[in-house]
Amino acid sequence: MRQGKRIASLLLALSMLGAAGMGYAVDARAADEVRGSAVYASGATYSEGLDARCEIIGYQRYVGANSGCFPARGDKVAVISPSELPSRRQVDAAKSGLAAWGFVPVEGRHVCPETRTLDELIEDLTWALNDPEIRAIFCVRGGSGASEVMDRLPLELIENAKKPIIGFSDITVYHSAWTMAGVPSIHGGMNEAFSWNPESCAEAERHMLLGEIPTYRCRTDTPCVDGTAAGVLIGGNLSTFVSVLGTAYDCTRLDKPYILFFEDCDDNLREIHRYLTILKHLGVLDNAAGFLFGEWTGLPADGEGNFGAVRGGEFESVADMIHREFLTDTDIPVAFDFPAGHARVNYPLLMGGAVKLSVSGGVYTVEMSDAELPARDTVPTAPAVTETPAQAVTNPAAPDSADSTEPKRCMNESLQWLWYYWFCLFGFAKPA
Repeated sequence: MRQGKRIASLLLALSMLGAAGMGYAVDARAADEVRGSAVYASGATYSEGLDARCEIIGYQRYVGANSGCFPARGDKVAVISPSELPSRRQVDAAKSGLAAWGFVPVEGRHVCPETRTLDELIEDLTWALNDPEIRAIFCVRGGSGASEVMDRLPLELIENAKKPIIGFSDITVYHSAWTMAGVPSIHGGMNEAFSWNPESCAEAERHMLLGEIPTYRCRTDTPCVDGTAAGVLIGGNLSTFVSVLGTAYDCTRLDKPYILFFEDCDDNLREIHRYLTILKHLGVLDNAAGFLFGEWTGLPADGEGNFGAVRGGEFESVADMIHREFLTDTDIPVAFDFPAGHARVNYPLLMGGAVKLSVSGGVYTVEMSDAELPARDTVPTAPAVTETPAQAVTNPAAPDSADSTEPKRCMNESLQWLWYYWFCLFGFAKPA
């Protein structure tokens, strides 16, 4: 099975190289459309968790204490990138997409220069939180850098602003901080919501940004654990999530029950196991009321990191490893293959809000709401946290979206593609 995935990956990567040589534009992640072989990006990788059948069975209006957090059509939405630098193409895709949804996108001052400092990154986010005309914060891309920002950003700033932030991947750090500040956030597509994700995902994200929360029903052939549980939905990208542990913005210190959602990309089974082991040792897994696992993309097709031989036999999948290593005696609901993460299908989730997870015979529902949750019996004691005082930042008003003609220097996308094709070409030299 793994060899077949690797061959399919090789053929797809070669076809992408040929298309590029003929002058066609190729999306590095378009490989996810090959659903049967679960191919992702490089020819040396594949993905799991992409085969669930998911449908939206209804929407409900968010009417709880945080109902005023959500913007309305015609409101201004900040377009920033509080992680890595995006390209101008990515920024423009986000702005035009938000405008098509009926919002007024306003680009921060430091979104797309050739270089920028951490202070400038913090300045954009602080402006977006403080400006009373901005009603939501849309992240252009993830990458890295969010932890350094949150180490210097007080939670009170988020709590007082009461504005949702939208994104995933490295934005997982902000989801944790927003949850600790008592403000809901949206785990969903960024620039790719308007250029790559299916229309059904983009439409669900538009509804959620307006405070209309979907309920999902999914079917999967991956073995799950039956049961029903309710809790605050926390988590995101697994490898990023471990970086919030022990910080002032560590959402595992909530005084309410929680349900963990995890997806990951570009890690092997050994690395995924290591992250989950850290969570296990800190009691995070034991304190969960339920588990919702998403997509695992960019797994090495040659089996690198599959240490199942010393655990009674090679692991058949990430789900198999999780079952055998972490869930052998669990009696709480566990669902796999929710279509969210770094693959093409990325349905939005409301982080920091209540969710009811019901699992039965390979069918599960994810019902997000504004329900009040009881306090849990015990809250784990976190390590002592020393907050770094946030630097005082005076933010000039960001330019209006109409000023988008102002020249900006952006990353050289040609170099990005050159690196990508180099990796595709030479990545096949790895031994099987």
